[in-house]
Amino acid sequence: MTAKNQKAPDTVKTLIRPRNPLQIFFAFLLVIGLPTMLYCYYYNYSPFPSKKVAGVPNNHLVQLKNPMDLSSLLLDFGSQLKFNTVAESMTVYFDYYQKGEIKEHKIVASLTTEPRNDYNGYLNIGITKSDSLLFVDLFSNGSSSNTMTDLSKFHYTSLGEDSLSPTGASTSIPNNELNIEKKQEIPLLYIAKGGDVKLYAEMKNNLSEENLKSVENVCYIYLIVE
Repeated sequence: MTAKNQKAPDTVKTLIRPRNPLQIFFAFLLVIGLPTMLYCYYYNYSPFPSKKVAGVPNNHLVQLKNPMDLSSLLLDFGSQLKFNTVAESMTVYFDYYQKGEIKEHKIVASLTTEPRNDYNGYLNIGITKSDSLLFVDLFSNGSSSNTMTDLSKFHYTSLGEDSLSPTGASTSIPNNELNIEKKQEIPLLYIAKGGDVKLYAEMKNNLSEENLKSVENVCYIYLIVE
């Protein structure tokens, strides 16, 4: 048989049936909508009605990433945090050590409620360059507590004014987010000046007895939630 006499094979036709719009909707909801809703629910975003701070999971503290702006010209150190939790109190403490011996222990901001209540708000801390003032501002659900503390009497000098004195500081919350553990210290700002200054990633190492004794002056600010 010659090629001229061969028959071309029949074309196979595939019938494409239109998808049910309802199926498309449920597929979209499953693949995209459900994870998005779970994300919004976990981080307290809209559309879920809530008095909680958006972007913060329940019982968490989040440190905001500070952009480079004019505040960097005014502050030696600064930290902005936001939180959502249920507690009886939130208290910010200031401790001052000299050669490992604690010389000052005081409350610089505090909010208290009875009984336990929602705490949804912000915490701002910083040290001004011009006059070495530590400011702390704690705000939750319409209530606030704020103070200014003169650090010059604790031998603190602004960065650049005492270049001969070694300085180390830590302001970060690990990964910018942590789960709040009640009655546990949450380090906010650690500053060491003079002596054998060493800065460790683990705050417990900075606050070890051996390390504190090797540093002339240490200012330590921390939060306790109860």
